[in-house]
Amino acid sequence: MTGSIISILMSDNIKLFFCGDFCSTPSTSLISVSEELKDLISSCDLKICNFEVPLKPSDIPKSSDRLYQHDDAPKFLENLGFNLFSFANNHAFDYGIAGYEKTINAFRNRYNVFGSGSYREAYSVKMIDIKGIKIGFLALCYAARFGVFDNISCKEGLGCAYINDLCVNHVILAAKKEVDFLIILPHDGIEYIDVPLPETIARYRDFIDYGADAVIGTHPHCPQGWEKYRGKLIFYSLGNFFFNSKENPLYRAWNRPHWYEGLCVELNIKDGDSMCEVYNTKNVDNVALVLDHSEDVKKHNEIICSYLKDATSYKRYIETELRKLAIMQELPILDTTVHKTTLKIAFKSLLKKSFKLLFSKEEFADKSVTNLLKNDTRRSALLRVLNNQ
Repeated sequence: MTGSIISILMSDNIKLFFCGDFCSTPSTSLISVSEELKDLISSCDLKICNFEVPLKPSDIPKSSDRLYQHDDAPKFLENLGFNLFSFANNHAFDYGIAGYEKTINAFRNRYNVFGSGSYREAYSVKMIDIKGIKIGFLALCYAARFGVFDNISCKEGLGCAYINDLCVNHVILAAKKEVDFLIILPHDGIEYIDVPLPETIARYRDFIDYGADAVIGTHPHCPQGWEKYRGKLIFYSLGNFFFNSKENPLYRAWNRPHWYEGLCVELNIKDGDSMCEVYNTKNVDNVALVLDHSEDVKKHNEIICSYLKDATSYKRYIETELRKLAIMQELPILDTTVHKTTLKIAFKSLLKKSFKLLFSKEEFADKSVTNLLKNDTRRSALLRVLNNQ
């Protein structure tokens, strides 16, 4: 499936700017952006952002387990110069169809928002024609709780394209016949760890094997390593560009060491070849976005990329990081299956559910189990943790 082609006249050297996840529940009027970062963004022809969270319709009450952005977020990004917005992520339908419609209609041109909609729209490649060079974008998402076409027979309603849908590879093959440069934007991976799972590496490389020219990922909320595979760039996670999903602008994610760090990619395309520049950004106290030139962040870049080149150190590191997540109880259901410290809580929960099953008409349902089984990446992480107990 392919989308309509938009024509833009640009210079011979095409420059694309990519940033990571964006969410601001407080008003974006509180955020200042450094002139240096503004200049970098404005120097590029296409500026692509993952608009992570929807706007909330006024007639729908807030929910503690669903996120929303301030109504001024789209205008803030457009004023910075962003002109393409991926909306294929696990929060896109947090407030249903009404939230989805309000979000895409809040942009000056709703057709600049891609990656979700009907089944055909979600699996369409966004095509941009820049002075005779056709660039395609395909945005994909893991099987989230809702809002993702995660079943091969589920093609009704609205949602995002499922990263492991059987048709995705065929979409890539077909699109490559129509575009000169194809970029895959997957929203997947394990949150809070700075290296990808082996399964993620295999899938993203798979995109290159089927014809993609670059893969630029989001979702883990921290930068992950990047590499060249068969001469093509793969960024496993750009981390957060700016992310504050709390109403309090003073909120700090104290237990997320790389939450306030992000990667930005400037991709230069000329004569069929591509080169890139990687920039680090920093969210300072939820009120300022700046480029980060510190030696510490440069060193961290080197370290996370080095794991992708050394199988032994990578395996040791990924196992260590997954164990940390298990201890922190970040992986759903781990705390009620392998943690002795929460055995009492698990036992009480089991008794409560058993009582309902025996003495009420309420069906026995554990959403944490369902969500875990649906999510390929988290399921793989859980199996790795259990196998190493």
